[in-house]
Amino acid sequence: MIKKKIKKKIIMALAPVVLIGAVVIVIVCALVTLDFFGTNETDGYVEENEAYAEDYKNVLNQNIKYGNGYVSLSRILYFYLEDDQLSFSMIYSDNLDKETKKQKPISEVCEMPRYKSMSVCKTEELSDSSQSDEDVIKPFTAPLKISNMNVTSFFMEQRTVYGKFDVHEAWDLSSPNNTPVYSTCDGEVIQVKFPYSENKIDTSGGGGNQIKIKCEVDEDTTYEVWYAHLYPKSSKVKEGDKVKQWQQIAEVGTTGYSTGPHLHYQVSKDGSTVDGMSLIDFTDTNSETFVKPPLEPYNGLNPNLNGNYPNFNGYTPYQP
Repeated sequence: MIKKKIKKKIIMALAPVVLIGAVVIVIVCALVTLDFFGTNETDGYVEENEAYAEDYKNVLNQNIKYGNGYVSLSRILYFYLEDDQLSFSMIYSDNLDKETKKQKPISEVCEMPRYKSMSVCKTEELSDSSQSDEDVIKPFTAPLKISNMNVTSFFMEQRTVYGKFDVHEAWDLSSPNNTPVYSTCDGEVIQVKFPYSENKIDTSGGGGNQIKIKCEVDEDTTYEVWYAHLYPKSSKVKEGDKVKQWQQIAEVGTTGYSTGPHLHYQVSKDGSTVDGMSLIDFTDTNSETFVKPPLEPYNGLNPNLNGNYPNFNGYTPYQP
């Protein structure tokens, strides 16, 4: 049921840009064969997500940088595709536990009056969904101060940068040059690579200056965290160093294949990338003081953003 609704909406979003009938047929055939929801060991992600990317980044930045917590695109679309009169902001707020700052178990959300009668909340639909119904462990702290975490690209976002299409297997968090970057865990530094002595963009330069840390969460769970585009000569660690959670390791820069000052935050487990934002404990704010956003969700997008990417600290992310 949910996959059919996703396919229908994606086809509708793509139709205006298709120029000839043959291309439409190819796209439709491809969509029919795709599985649109995928999962990892934390939260799910959504493939073919261009139609929802800007709206999702807007609602993320209404919540992430204020320390409210994280809700996955998969969870939002689970309800939005059932009733597109609901705003992303409303669904995000309804799916967020205000005390733990975690995404609620799906069964808990389905007990709310707004969702209880939806077909996607029927037992058979829930059992076939990829939606988590368990309390998820959050072993990480944030890689930047939470108030500096301005999302310009989310995990598995399909996007075009410098005219090239890719699927972004990380989070991009724009912030001014020299913003402190922190270790998300107690771990070991396994790579320090700083080939750039100048803080400049190099479209052939990959991750630019970068650091990788191995995080052993428990005896059965190990993650690798990759921090990229770091400021020249800002590394405060070397390979082999043991680091503590929330220890500063470097500073934000724009070295390598970048569109402006930001941190590329990427997490992998057993050789596969996972959703690093879903691992962050948003109750651990290190005594940050936040200017709180409106308490009630808007019925729509933030009117101050006008449907565009936000401009943070003078940096506007690349727009194709």
